[in-house]
Amino acid sequence: MPNRDPEYRRLLALALQDDVERQKGIRVSRVITGDPSQRLAALTFDDGPHGEKTGDLLTVLRRLRVPATFFVVGKMSLRYPNLIERIVLDGHELGNHTYNHYRLPQIPLSEVAGELNRTRDVLTGIVGAPTRLFRPPGGEYNDRIQKIIAQEGYTNMLWTDDPADYKLGRTASRITELVMRDLTPGAIILLHSGLPETTKAVPEFVARIRAQGYTFVTCSELIQRGNGLLHLQNLPAHISRTAAS
Repeated sequence: MPNRDPEYRRLLALALQDDVERQKGIRVSRVITGDPSQRLAALTFDDGPHGEKTGDLLTVLRRLRVPATFFVVGKMSLRYPNLIERIVLDGHELGNHTYNHYRLPQIPLSEVAGELNRTRDVLTGIVGAPTRLFRPPGGEYNDRIQKIIAQEGYTNMLWTDDPADYKLGRTASRITELVMRDLTPGAIILLHSGLPETTKAVPEFVARIRAQGYTFVTCSELIQRGNGLLHLQNLPAHISRTAAS
């Protein structure tokens, strides 16, 4: 159950305040990359939360003082409300990743809005405010689904950099290598919060990204500080492939 102590709730509301205000200013329905003229990078972690494994990741991020955006699944958030609260209190940002983690093109169109809104209600119940950021499981959507995402008030947050950390046998060193290979200014890096090798890789690629002069930001800050949306034909080839998939 969420912590209902009044002082704790006050601190949680304060932690949420900046994200809520920043997200109010978001006026784009889909984001593929940040501003390519700025050395900014947004770490994003999909799925979960996953109990102790997500807790370990949060500990690493706190030590490194790196903000991130967590796209969480509604039913998992109900299982670990304490981790949802911790994500916010540690200065990170929440995003909606559906309630059941269904691939949206594979379910009836009439059920898509419910997948978004059930998680909206879960997150509001835990931390007191919803999120306006959304990421479809597997990055799978179509024009009709995109219309629903926008109608429900969400920004569809895609990515530029996918090291496929979920692949069987993918090591921390390989994850780091792939993150660095596709790193570009305005990067949105897709990772997953329940994978020990990903958590192990974070300190290595964070140090290397910082050494190149990058600043880490949340997704809403990336949008606020840049263009937010670029046309596919203007993107580097590896980003165009990802965004079009």
